[in-house]
Amino acid sequence: ETAASTGGTFVTYDEGMPIAHEMARGDAILFHSEKLHNVTTVTSGTRQSLVVELWPAPTNASNRFA
Repeated sequence: ETAASTGGTFVTYDEGMPIAHEMARGDAILFHSEKLHNVTTVTSGTRQSLVVELWPAPTNASNRFA
């Protein structure tokens, strides 16, 4: 068992306002990847993530910044 990390909070945005998603070890979050998102700086420890993309429709051609 390693010490807990600090930082590395997953953030999404709603109408330009950041929404922090506090998550515990083993938690998961599902969201549309076109939604603007990022992770805050990890200040100690290690942050690990698993990314899975499921595309049941044609290839995404949208530009989230347009």
